[in-house]
Amino acid sequence: MSGNGGPMLVTEERHDDEAEIDDLARKIKEANKAKLARAASLPPNPLAGGGPVAMARPGQPAIQQFFNGAASTNGTAAAGKAADAPQLDKPVDEESKKGKFGWVDIEKVFLPLIFRYTTEKYTSVRMVERKLLHRYLQVLPPEVNSCTCIRSYYITDAESKLLNEINLKHTDCTFGKEAFTSKDLVVKLKDTREFHKFLDLCHKKLVLKKSNASDRCGFFRINGESVVPYTVKEGVKYVPLFYFEGETDHLKLKSESVEGWDLAYLKFCCKVQGIRNELFANDTCKVVALDEIKGHFPAGTTFEDYWPAKGSIEPVPSSRHGVSAGNWTQKPAGQPSAKPIQSAVQMQPNGLQNLNQLSALNAAYRLPQQLTAAQLQQLSLQGLQGSQMTGQQLQQLIRAGLVAGQQQPGQVRQQQPGAYRQQQAVDMAALQRQQQRQAPAAANKAFPGKLTQIKEFPMEKSNQPPYKLQKALIDQKIVPCINVRPYVFHDLMMTLPDFVKHFFPDLPLEKSREMLQEILKVVLYKGNTGHQEILRQEGKCQLYDPVPLVLVKDIMTYMPQIKYMFSSITSEPANKRPRVN
Repeated sequence: MSGNGGPMLVTEERHDDEAEIDDLARKIKEANKAKLARAASLPPNPLAGGGPVAMARPGQPAIQQFFNGAASTNGTAAAGKAADAPQLDKPVDEESKKGKFGWVDIEKVFLPLIFRYTTEKYTSVRMVERKLLHRYLQVLPPEVNSCTCIRSYYITDAESKLLNEINLKHTDCTFGKEAFTSKDLVVKLKDTREFHKFLDLCHKKLVLKKSNASDRCGFFRINGESVVPYTVKEGVKYVPLFYFEGETDHLKLKSESVEGWDLAYLKFCCKVQGIRNELFANDTCKVVALDEIKGHFPAGTTFEDYWPAKGSIEPVPSSRHGVSAGNWTQKPAGQPSAKPIQSAVQMQPNGLQNLNQLSALNAAYRLPQQLTAAQLQQLSLQGLQGSQMTGQQLQQLIRAGLVAGQQQPGQVRQQQPGAYRQQQAVDMAALQRQQQRQAPAAANKAFPGKLTQIKEFPMEKSNQPPYKLQKALIDQKIVPCINVRPYVFHDLMMTLPDFVKHFFPDLPLEKSREMLQEILKVVLYKGNTGHQEILRQEGKCQLYDPVPLVLVKDIMTYMPQIKYMFSSITSEPANKRPRVN
């Protein structure tokens, strides 16, 4: 009964629900067992199980190990990718073997490119020189090339075959008719682009004499006097730290380093200014931002962009040869495996075409293995030693008639002792006549020809002397030389007497002056006070005072003509000598 007298309703529980609950619990239990069974079949967690952990990099496990789905497939794929990653393990010329190549456009010049290690792009040094860089390399001095360090690489047989096919079938031999071999070189495409930009700027400044403030390098003239070079790195102009020695301790705190192409442009300016090489010879150079430098000068100091009208390096005549063959690159240390002899013959300056001509040339200039007693006696009478002479020197003496020629095997000597003594007397008389011709010139200290005065260069403070006499290797001879400009020791000149003494000792000085000045139009110079002081100290003004000077680069330019004229002059007296039977 309820409180109000009505009947009470009682809810009755259904006992059959227990069976349903038991059934649901059984299903959950079976599902958990199945899940545990699947987990047991998967690879264990590498971190929880203490097993070996594959690392993506030191300290970082590879994320693929924690992917439950398709774990074995991911592991295999990862291993495959790791195997494919190091492309350097593949052959360097894999793409060239397939015949794959491309083209690149640099300033409207189309050049073939080949692929190395699948994707790296390279260009042929010879093709680049012939079509892109030739006009620069012909007129820019070699000091420009020394500012850069571009690595080159020898090509493989497959690459040479591909380059020959490109040249023959695709360009109609526009890159020359000489075949490409394993001696040819390639450089990276990015280095070719950068080197072209570098040479173009050097050409504009040195040859075209054009310069503006937006160039990648140049000079600042401070208050119209001091000149300081700069290079541009990431849009900021930097100057060398060694220019400001007095402020170095403070400026080192805010200095930076430049290298690579940024340093190449700075080296170019330093060479133009004639700065000592040891100050910037390293692969990096400490520099300071121009804005930082300006803060150390008084207010009102002017900084103007500047380029000198004439520098320590200048353009060379466009007819100059021998600037190709990859001389602007850093060649590999080793030599290519195949080195045909014919290629070496083709490189001879006198245009030899076969090995027989080369052998004949070597025989003509080779010193005989054993000089005859007569030849040794004639050499000793002239103050010479046969053991110290080269074959070329001996041949010159033979052509001049001062030394008897070498007898061939089987040749019968027809000259009798009396006739030999007569020939020796003729040779001695020729030497005496030569000495007599030179004696009046020695007595007169004034040089009879025209001399061009070298100006007095401005001097800078330095611990070393501005001029010095130094030994230089010129045409396979060690000759004393003196530098043209103060503190610049790569641009040299020598005295005219030393030139004759070391290269043409049988040539009278007057003849040499006539040959150089009047025929070849070579300029002879009169040194400034600094030159003359050193030359007098070294005893170079005993014959002439002031002694005439000739530039080493002029000697190298005209040496073939001088040798030809010398051989013609020395052969004349020999033709006119009476024949001795």
